[in-house]
Amino acid sequence: MTIDEVLYRVVVPRPNGSAELERVGSFLAAALQGQGAQVTREPFTATPHGFELAFGAALALVTGFALALALRRWRVALALLFTAAALLLAEFELLWSPVSGLLPATLHNIVGTFPGVAGGPRLVFVAHYDTTTHFGNHATWGPTGFLLGPAVALGAALAIAGMLRARRGRTLAPGWRALGVLVVAPFAAMAWFHAAGPSLRAPSPGAIDNGGSVVALLQLADRVGARPDGAATTVELVFTAAEEERALGSWAHAAALPRDGTLGVVNLESIGADGPLGIASRDGFALRRYETPLAFVQWVGAVAQRETGRSLTPAPLPIGTLTDARSYLARGVAAVTLRPTFDGAFPVDLHSEHDATERLANPAIERAVDLLDALVRSADADPAAFSAATRR
Repeated sequence: MTIDEVLYRVVVPRPNGSAELERVGSFLAAALQGQGAQVTREPFTATPHGFELAFGAALALVTGFALALALRRWRVALALLFTAAALLLAEFELLWSPVSGLLPATLHNIVGTFPGVAGGPRLVFVAHYDTTTHFGNHATWGPTGFLLGPAVALGAALAIAGMLRARRGRTLAPGWRALGVLVVAPFAAMAWFHAAGPSLRAPSPGAIDNGGSVVALLQLADRVGARPDGAATTVELVFTAAEEERALGSWAHAAALPRDGTLGVVNLESIGADGPLGIASRDGFALRRYETPLAFVQWVGAVAQRETGRSLTPAPLPIGTLTDARSYLARGVAAVTLRPTFDGAFPVDLHSEHDATERLANPAIERAVDLLDALVRSADADPAAFSAATRR
């Protein structure tokens, strides 16, 4: 199929838990099978309404904190505040689901495997095929999210100050208690961005995020399927669901990957946006960050320069942004993210109705496929160099 034919089938709103996501997943599985891949549908438990539930609950808790502070119920205020903070840490830092798990769903990663020689290296390419819809963008989510910590510190200081003054028979002045509004503000903003967006905003078709990357992997499958028998490298094409829900799909896939040999992961984000390709080598959680082994970054960069004549510029992720690469790095697997760059910035107007097909550039997708194909050919030609690059 041509790029435009695949885009027509893929670039539609496909939020997690929806029938459209399942339809696109079935299309991907059928396409991979037609290209000669061994196809697996990997089930995992996801939380398709997790952001709405988690940020909605956190906002309710800190609103209760502000009310308790106004009523001079210092211990109640402190308990509500710490519960809100613990909830968000559990959900987004530890990937537990105390609230988001109230509405679970079984989703599927679609995996196409092209076997190489037994015991040979494994090169995994990843692209998420789910979409989501939010208010705001990467320039607002990250900075606002990092205000949650100072807000909790301010709220705790106010509640503790109120408790200490109460022991002396005094009370916290109304002006100080009114500062509770500042504690609520970043929680309200995050709830607006992430919880209100799916309900109130026109759904995103997900062209740049991440339809172009999905198309690139399907185009790559044609080339990998045409390799001669006896190719050294096992190539795995992974289409993950729930990347937009705490990267739960890749988290499940990373946990199941075999660790009995050479393994490297290349994750794709925003492929098709018409900017030069860059490489992101750092990913993680708010409190934990992971670095790609330098040798793997250099291997990918050297292949790009040698095979395509184009170098990959460093492309750090915006503050507060994560990709599926996090799941593999956190489990000790060498992984990088390839993404277009625009003076280092992420494309704008994602997670909205503006992320439509007309924003994609087919030549940009083709250039990405050329690079991915070059990585496969390089791993086949020199498995020892690939193995050395992925060693941690």
